[in-house]
Amino acid sequence: MEKIIYLIRHSKTGVNIANYTDYKTVPWEEYNTNMILSVKGEEDAKKLCNVKELRNIDELYASSSPRAIATAKYLSEEISLPIKLDKRIDERHFGIKYISELPANFNYQMFNNKDLRLKDGETLNELDRRMSDFINEKLDGASNRIAIVLHGIILLSYLGCFADETYDGEKFKIIFNGKEILTGTPTAPDIYKITYDNKKVVNLERLIIQ
Repeated sequence: MEKIIYLIRHSKTGVNIANYTDYKTVPWEEYNTNMILSVKGEEDAKKLCNVKELRNIDELYASSSPRAIATAKYLSEEISLPIKLDKRIDERHFGIKYISELPANFNYQMFNNKDLRLKDGETLNELDRRMSDFINEKLDGASNRIAIVLHGIILLSYLGCFADETYDGEKFKIIFNGKEILTGTPTAPDIYKITYDNKKVVNLERLIIQ
């Protein structure tokens, strides 16, 4: 049976908080928890309600992050559907205390070596496994159209499990069945429509937000 999952990268963050400018002293977990949508991010999150397909979903999920919940809230209110939270779709656990501990070329390294681990953090392969576990559980459920608001790294890493994906340190290139899905950097928010047939991915599209 055919089922559709919409993976939505959360909207833009970027509130100017003076306490969080020194990356050597601000704990990552605190920074991550308090990273909220910018004014433009709020406006763009509202535009998800203009995407016709999203108005016909059966379930709406978000990671436990405030920025993911804030992105999902407009759609939730518009279609009177509660937001369900699940930690399996939370962003990658980096395994660091401070943001400054991330290597300068960390994004390039991790997408080109999915076994890369920082201290007690997750590898992308481990991230893919918990994401796939969540997706497979939803595919076994009764709902046929599910929207999931989550984060860029977990989203892109999961797409790379079934699409041809490369990252050169600046731009991503994603191709599925010979069709170019993305060349460049994901927007915020960003929507990827995945169609499954008996749990196998049969189509991948990137939807445009008006």
